[in-house]
Amino acid sequence: MLSTKLKKILFKLSNLYFPFNHLSPERLQEIVNHVRVIELQQEEILQIRCGSSQDYLYLLEGNIDVVCQGNILSITNPDETQRTPVQLTPGKSCSIIARENCVIGHANRDILDSIIAWDYIGREPRPSVQHIDIIRNTLMFRRLPMEYIESAFSRMKRQTLHRGDTIQDSHCDAYYLIVSGRAEAQKYDAQTQQYRGVAVLGVGDIFGDEVMVSCKDEADIITMLEDSEVLVLGKSDYDELLSRPPVRIVNPQVAKTMLDNNYLLLDVRFPEEYAENRIPGAKLIPLNELSGRINELHRKQPYIIYCHSGPRSAIATLILNEHRMESLVLEGGIRDWPFEIEYPSVKPGIVVVTRKFH
Repeated sequence: MLSTKLKKILFKLSNLYFPFNHLSPERLQEIVNHVRVIELQQEEILQIRCGSSQDYLYLLEGNIDVVCQGNILSITNPDETQRTPVQLTPGKSCSIIARENCVIGHANRDILDSIIAWDYIGREPRPSVQHIDIIRNTLMFRRLPMEYIESAFSRMKRQTLHRGDTIQDSHCDAYYLIVSGRAEAQKYDAQTQQYRGVAVLGVGDIFGDEVMVSCKDEADIITMLEDSEVLVLGKSDYDELLSRPPVRIVNPQVAKTMLDNNYLLLDVRFPEEYAENRIPGAKLIPLNELSGRINELHRKQPYIIYCHSGPRSAIATLILNEHRMESLVLEGGIRDWPFEIEYPSVKPGIVVVTRKFH
């Protein structure tokens, strides 16, 4: 159970701080698992090592100094990190010095990028999408490239199975995902000439198509133990999605050459990220606006698409491909871009003091 104070902090984070203020309520529930909320006492020092993703640091309460590579960044008001969180230096250790009792938040940007992409998928108006958290955690769907998950949702059919209903697991041509209720996987015993249970299946388990996907033992039939709701995806549909070629990915060095030869850059991040930093010459159309603004793009113009690390640009590339437009994903996004980057915005009220810290 979350403490009352932590609930208030997470509420503040989700309503006032970027990018959480862009997320749906369903995705906001993941904040507690992916954002470190740390309380510091006055003059306490915390060491944080950033990964490869330019992690975000938020000031939620208090007043801090961030010391990294001999430089000091003074943050005196939580408002300063609401729209423009501090970007920690990749691969470097930073010291957080509490100038008074304070609360900070630390988030991995690669994880946030993935959550934002899933949030886009989860907003699609399809009945199956309401079960996105069940679906995304199944091994079967983790095998699908993210850009094709949405197509899988469109092909899934909801079905009610009643207690006692049976499905011949070895002869069906579909996958069944349980979203409510329970079933029992059963195998025929030649000695007793009866079916015996080998596994009980519940929410999030999958059965069908010759083998038990969620059970180690192969089953002959599935018997529903209670009235249940399942999502059904035809095997042919799943195999077709699995066999589709992944979106085309281009590494930064090749992309740089292509940009010098008629390709254009499309940035599908949020405006706040675009204001933070961007690759020169990129056009901004956030992923959640792309379908409605597709006419702003040149139909015969090839595009290289980027986000922070890749998930959103993969979905965007599929959208352009569906409109018969040529596009590729920039490998690693702006995170791994080794060439020129523009930093057009300066965080208001934040002063970087270039001095050695002793």
